[in-house]
Amino acid sequence: MLELADPGRRRRKPERSRELLDAALAVFVDRGFAAARTEEIAARAGVSKGTLYFYFNSKEDLLRTLIAEGFSSRIEVRVDQMATSAVASSELLRQALTAWQASLAESQAGGIFKLVLTEARHFPGLADCWNREVMGPVRALVSHILLRGIERGEFRAFDVDLAAHALILPIVMACLYRHTMGALVPDDFLMHTPDLLGRHIELVLDGLYLHSDCGREGDAPSTGT
Repeated sequence: MLELADPGRRRRKPERSRELLDAALAVFVDRGFAAARTEEIAARAGVSKGTLYFYFNSKEDLLRTLIAEGFSSRIEVRVDQMATSAVASSELLRQALTAWQASLAESQAGGIFKLVLTEARHFPGLADCWNREVMGPVRALVSHILLRGIERGEFRAFDVDLAAHALILPIVMACLYRHTMGALVPDDFLMHTPDLLGRHIELVLDGLYLHSDCGREGDAPSTGT
């Protein structure tokens, strides 16, 4: 009699890949990238070491995939849709940065931040991957929106690279801070300030507007008092 395989024991590739990535992130965060072993990752995922290598070439490949998946794949605002959009550039910035920050907060991205920053010196390829998969795409997107605002007369002329870093880096550091200090200082100001990112964006935008009331629909013009 032909015995049918248990459907629960057959895993589609995306499901198995997801289990391996989750296990890798847990081991990397717990032990550090250098000390992590593929055998331990495979065991945590409940598979053999050979199965791990069927899906990923190395632990470096696992971390690169986690970086790409956790960061660059979450940049959802498409540059090619901006040219015909009537939305103010300030609002596009709010939407893009808020969506990115929210997606990072909902994931375990803080653990990846910590890994990259602590292990990059020993694994230079991680720094290259970080710049290519994360900082490069985000910086390009934010810079494009800022240039759009200048060209449309919404923003004054300014150093676009400097402004892009001023908007992006606080999100990176807040995510890292939450992962490293959040559990240790539960009542910290940074952990409980409502809309901290939104307030930071507004602070930066206040210095970019061509006019004091530009880009803030519905706000009364500033009187300077």
